[in-house]
Amino acid sequence: MSISERLYIRWLPDPASEPTSTLVLTAPRTRKFVDLRLFTPTPFTALEWGIAGRSVGTPTHGKWVHEISSRTARPEDEADEGDMAPHPTLPGVELESGRMVHPGSGKVREYEEAWKAVPVLPVGGEGERVAVLLEMRGEGVGGGRRGAVVRVGQVCQGIVRDGEEVSVQRWEWAEGEWRETARIGRFEIPCDVTWAGVKEGDSVERGGVVWDVNEVALF
Repeated sequence: MSISERLYIRWLPDPASEPTSTLVLTAPRTRKFVDLRLFTPTPFTALEWGIAGRSVGTPTHGKWVHEISSRTARPEDEADEGDMAPHPTLPGVELESGRMVHPGSGKVREYEEAWKAVPVLPVGGEGERVAVLLEMRGEGVGGGRRGAVVRVGQVCQGIVRDGEEVSVQRWEWAEGEWRETARIGRFEIPCDVTWAGVKEGDSVERGGVVWDVNEVALF
């Protein structure tokens, strides 16, 4: 399981910047992830990019297959991969480099992203670190409804795309309780069930929509 925080993005040859709060949560066994990039400052009111899918890369070459994207109803067409290496000047930071579409110009450009691993913590007396994956049952294709939730330790994120409407949530454990730190969109996303003792194979219903608990991992 992992929590990855982006420190900056650089579109070469421009200088590096970080206009967002970006966290990627990845479940350990399925390698399913939810990646939310929320424009700062807080309180968050706008989403730069939201993605869910599966990590299929290697330690030296990251590759992420998109199953949900806030930018398109055809997430499988989005290319998302890059070479991974230790950052040359920042200890404990990985540098991702490659080529992808610039969101402003729509043109493919070279980029660099710096990523830091956030320590995963047990919370609320759980005793062990917990990872949970929820996936919306009967995901649509070609613009239909899709949804995913990933909790890793002290952070939980969810995303739903329903036609052209996108909803996201982020929750974080702070000062002895779960706090919702971001909510954009109208769809009810059941992040809260990930700390309610669900078991793998369970299903939960929220607003007439069924979500399957497809992974629960304890470490």
